[in-house]
Amino acid sequence: MTARRLLESVEELPATARHRELARQARELAGTPELPALLDELHEAGGDYETRLALHLAHVGGETAFVARCLTASRPAVAGRSLGLAVRLGVDPALLVGLLPELATEARRTLYQHVRRGRAVELAEALLPAVRARFGEEEAAVLLPVCGSATVTAALPDLAFAVTGWGMLAHRHPTVFLDHLDAELDATPRADWERIVTRTGRGIAAAALVEPDRVLGLLARVAPRVQLPRALSPALTALARRDRAGLLAVLLDPRRRGPVPGGRRLWRALLSAGDGDLGALARTLDPYRLVRFLRVLPPARREAVYSVVVGNRDLTADGLPIALLDLLPAAARAREAERLLGLRAVADDPSRRLEITARLPWAQVRDLLRAATRRPTAAERAQAYGCLIAAAALSRDQEAVAEALGSLDRLRNEQDPVRLAAFEALAAVPPWLFRPAEAPALLTLMTDATQARDCSPRTQSRALALIAALVRHGVLSRQPELVDTGVAAMQRLGRRHPWLQLAGLDRELPRGGEHRVFEALLPRIADDARHGRFETALSLARGLGRRAWKMPELQRFVGQAREAAEDNTVLSAIELWLAPPATRDARIGEVLAADRSTITVPAVLRGIGWRRTDLLDEVLREPLHGRFLRRGVRFVPHFAGCFHRWLPRQCAAYADLLARIVEHRKRMPWERVAAVSRLGRVPGTVERLLRYTADQEVAVSEAALSALAWTDAPAEVLAELLGHADTDRARVAVYAASRCARFVRPAELGAALAPALGSRKVTSRKEALRLLAAHRAPDLGAVLAAEWARPDQHRDVRRALVWAARWCLDHERTWDLLAAAAGSEPEVATAVLELDPTTIGPRHRARYAAVVHTVAAAPDPDTARRGLAALPAWSRWDEAGTAMLVRLVGDLTGTARWHHALTALVAACEAREDPAPLTAVVAALRAVPEPTPTADRDLPARRRVLAVADAVAAAAPSSETMRAAAAELAGDLATDPTLRRPVVELATSAVPLDGGAGDLPALVRLAELATGPLPAWQARDALLRRVWATVARLPERHLHEVASALAAREPAPAAPMLALAVAEVAGHRAGWPEHWRELVLALREHADPDVRPLALDIVTSPE
Repeated sequence: MTARRLLESVEELPATARHRELARQARELAGTPELPALLDELHEAGGDYETRLALHLAHVGGETAFVARCLTASRPAVAGRSLGLAVRLGVDPALLVGLLPELATEARRTLYQHVRRGRAVELAEALLPAVRARFGEEEAAVLLPVCGSATVTAALPDLAFAVTGWGMLAHRHPTVFLDHLDAELDATPRADWERIVTRTGRGIAAAALVEPDRVLGLLARVAPRVQLPRALSPALTALARRDRAGLLAVLLDPRRRGPVPGGRRLWRALLSAGDGDLGALARTLDPYRLVRFLRVLPPARREAVYSVVVGNRDLTADGLPIALLDLLPAAARAREAERLLGLRAVADDPSRRLEITARLPWAQVRDLLRAATRRPTAAERAQAYGCLIAAAALSRDQEAVAEALGSLDRLRNEQDPVRLAAFEALAAVPPWLFRPAEAPALLTLMTDATQARDCSPRTQSRALALIAALVRHGVLSRQPELVDTGVAAMQRLGRRHPWLQLAGLDRELPRGGEHRVFEALLPRIADDARHGRFETALSLARGLGRRAWKMPELQRFVGQAREAAEDNTVLSAIELWLAPPATRDARIGEVLAADRSTITVPAVLRGIGWRRTDLLDEVLREPLHGRFLRRGVRFVPHFAGCFHRWLPRQCAAYADLLARIVEHRKRMPWERVAAVSRLGRVPGTVERLLRYTADQEVAVSEAALSALAWTDAPAEVLAELLGHADTDRARVAVYAASRCARFVRPAELGAALAPALGSRKVTSRKEALRLLAAHRAPDLGAVLAAEWARPDQHRDVRRALVWAARWCLDHERTWDLLAAAAGSEPEVATAVLELDPTTIGPRHRARYAAVVHTVAAAPDPDTARRGLAALPAWSRWDEAGTAMLVRLVGDLTGTARWHHALTALVAACEAREDPAPLTAVVAALRAVPEPTPTADRDLPARRRVLAVADAVAAAAPSSETMRAAAAELAGDLATDPTLRRPVVELATSAVPLDGGAGDLPALVRLAELATGPLPAWQARDALLRRVWATVARLPERHLHEVASALAAREPAPAAPMLALAVAEVAGHRAGWPEHWRELVLALREHADPDVRPLALDIVTSPE
């Protein structure tokens, strides 16, 4: 077999058949000298096409030596394919490690991708140290999940900051991952835990599937301080199945932060919990999720959970949806409706009374609701019609629904708002309650409503929803009468060819059910086909999805639909007819042979471009007019991403068609620009695009420059693009060059970017520096230092140098650059602050924190303010930072920075878990004599003390450190009678309100500090706001015990007021049961005249 004969034998084959034939030839020649000779001959032909064919043969034949020869190919497509095969065939890791420094960035990414995909552990462990030493820790971290456990254990502490694939790492090494996470949490202040948990959320979710017990322990540890990330949601279901009680303890922890995760799958996994636990979980949900939660519960358990949530409350007055009643079993719903109707607030409100009445048994309310539909105002009748239909539907009795439909005879004469209310209720009725006998009545209702002169779009929308429900149920239940009613109604809506909404039908049918559905609809489908209508057949085929592929009779109707009169029907038919993979290739040929203009159909275009490449010659050379393209229209199909499956002559022919558009001067500019952009994706078009860069049309010229970056030889055009760095095309050319740089070998990148680095355009110099750093050019540190040393360097370029410095922090000259930048002009100094501690290695953080400290201490106030804002993130590694902040806050001689310093001080104390600096600064401020008031300054020390107190009080509810600071400051300031307000606010914020034993002592301390009527009222209001924010997560029993204890503390006058604050919120939430009412009633007789009015103002039952 010679290369020429091989190429001739596969030239006329489609791409799929070509690959099969090559595989057959390779298997026949495997192990013989003929295969290496054939590979050499193909390789010497010099084209990418021949080399790709040779690589395919080498892959099947196991010729690793040939694959190794191609690893250094200059063309990205060949090099990328070779690297993938090298990993798959197990090429010697030493070969790839030695080749690594020569690989361009894109080639390295391809290599890493194949190593990860193939889980090549030996190769990953061989590459890891070489990648880390030459290209940095960020790049090395990509390989870490593939390595063995011992390697991961050793490298993870240093590389964790750069890991992005936590999910994969934890999936492969769950124990190592959890050990690392525990160690990191131990070494990290609790204020930073949320960042850690959020960043590693996917890893925690992956580890939960393997180590559920450890993950539950981890969540229990962090839940009081961290909002659980969304990435954990899928794993919570597995944890619930493993340890339901443990997960509920985490979800219901009163100290937790953020909303409680939920979802249908998680709630189903928790169904084995007791009613009390499920009720406690339901109390934490918002009204929308509460409805969804009750719907998941078995009907027999809903009443108990509903009682925990609602209690004795009037749910309609508290913002809870009335849909909660609809989810209760019939008997429970009736009991709850009777209870609500017994409430004066409901009984005295006609609208609410009617809504609740509709939840009583149908026989009991039928006549009352019918009478309500004859009320004088349209609004009343609209509500009554909705209630009438809803009551019938809630009975789950088909006869009741039939009676309700019979009561709608007056609806045709109603106003549109009344009809809308009725149709909203009808659309919500479960469709199985409609019997075929009611089909004519439904058709009349829909026809009258939609053909009324004042019919609104909303009414039409609800009618369409009802139609869709009827059709879907008719199909599933094999009741053609309902399907016919829906289709007839759609036709009367003015839709001559209605499409049925059957999406997802395959998921609702049992195995084999699709055939029974088809048999039930066959008479209608066949009758429609005789009249040239195929909407029912196509809707069914689309709804059945893959099931329709193995139904020959249905496929026959789909095939006939290709000849329908309506273009939309034909397009849908072609898409569905080409869906089955087994027949797709043959059918593509049939479709194109019948009408070449079907190349405009996406499914045909994809099929020809990717599979039936033997049809390309006809498509690219013959006229394409037909049903979808008129004669005389010049149409060039938009192929994309499939050119590696084409023959070289086919690529050239397609490039010629695009070139004709570009060179046709009478074409609109946007057409030429689009053609140039597409041309860049076609192999072998570099020379043409280079010519178009000189086009007189600016848009075409710039499009050509952009397209050069997407050619099959991006490294070769980098010099051409950078040649425009000093021209008006720099903004386009330099941006395109950034992609080309990914394909340039590191050793050649510096020389390639030298023109841009020396450009007079600032933008070009900045981009060149960015590319040198991003692609790890050799001697990067020296290049950055040299550029920094240029005396005329633009400040924006200096900012770019600071950005690039992050990639070479192991070089001492880089730290000299950063130190110089920190002391430079404000525009440059602030560039240092753009780096976050989590983006650099742990060993560099202390040194970088010192650089940030320098900026925060800058003499320029504006620069310092920005530095102060960034300083808290680095406070763990900046020992001197807190002292500087204390000094700035306490220095009354300066006024420009202390506000920012205070904000930074609070954050730094929280990050370091040390409240002492806050108490120290307050003590220092109180010790400073107040200067004489002037026109522009008045009691500065006092103002700063108040500012510290306010900042601490604001941060305390969510931070243990700040609560400790608030408690200590409240005690310190209590000696000053002029500071009672901040004392009360600090003491209130120091109350944990976490359901633990610390709540009552903190509240007692608050009561002791709130001496006097005004502070007591302030304490009561502040506590009221805090309890409102946390009541959903606190056990009612705990709140009642705390309130009772406070109410009984006579020596502290403010204690009863605090008890009333707790009672007002918790009692209202519980629906004012007897024990809460007794507490409030007792305090109405309290001896303190300031307590009685507060107790009297609490409304336990609205009038």
